[in-house]
Amino acid sequence: MIKVDIVNEVSRVAEITKVKAELAVDAVFEAMRHSMQRGERIELRGFGVFQVKPRKRGIGRNPRTGKEVRIPPGRTIRFKPGKELQNIG
Repeated sequence: MIKVDIVNEVSRVAEITKVKAELAVDAVFEAMRHSMQRGERIELRGFGVFQVKPRKRGIGRNPRTGKEVRIPPGRTIRFKPGKELQNIG
């Protein structure tokens, strides 16, 4: 599923135009992006949790050359699915 599919589904379920649905989807994604940039946790009950975690520095390897590459410390985003999402299948 891509963003267009999400917009189409929101438009269909909410019975609104695709333009309004796209604005709503963009607003949600932008709010999530700003929240994660501030390092905040996003919890969507029944769906899951997005959390910003620190990433340690380390040494990686270039797969083509085999040469070692330093990986700087930073932050990464982790997603932990909720119980309802885990039980799909």
